[in-house]
Amino acid sequence: MTLDFQVLGPKDIEEVFTFAEQRLVQQVPDENERMFRSWEVKWRREALEHYLKIGWCFIARENKAVAGFFMAQPFLFFRGQTQTLWVEHIEARDAATEESLAEVAVRVAREKHLQRVLFADADRLERAIAKWSPKPLGDAIAEIKTTKG
Repeated sequence: MTLDFQVLGPKDIEEVFTFAEQRLVQQVPDENERMFRSWEVKWRREALEHYLKIGWCFIARENKAVAGFFMAQPFLFFRGQTQTLWVEHIEARDAATEESLAEVAVRVAREKHLQRVLFADADRLERAIAKWSPKPLGDAIAEIKTTKG
């Protein structure tokens, strides 16, 4: 599998939304249950509109088809750190793509000199982030250091 990664922008909202919506259909076949779940998903259209204009979200493509994406944003001065990357959500077609997207998030944070990456839904992402020995912070959030010390 050869994945190509690109920064997401507002022009990509429909493509990302459609990918996530199709995954929800696969995961929740019952239409009524799916409707209720759609109210709580992290990739709601208004969330995508917020995150995708910031420039810290990435998409993974294989042969031009969406394989996954993540929504993230940096914030300052959390727990005394200068900069932290908050990864709100990773949506991927399989575990390998999920792991690759987590790796991109950590690598980008490191390259941009951010001190930490926080992953929401850490319980769901346990396998994808395990190699960095994440520190649980509670509320299913895991912290990964991107600097030494």
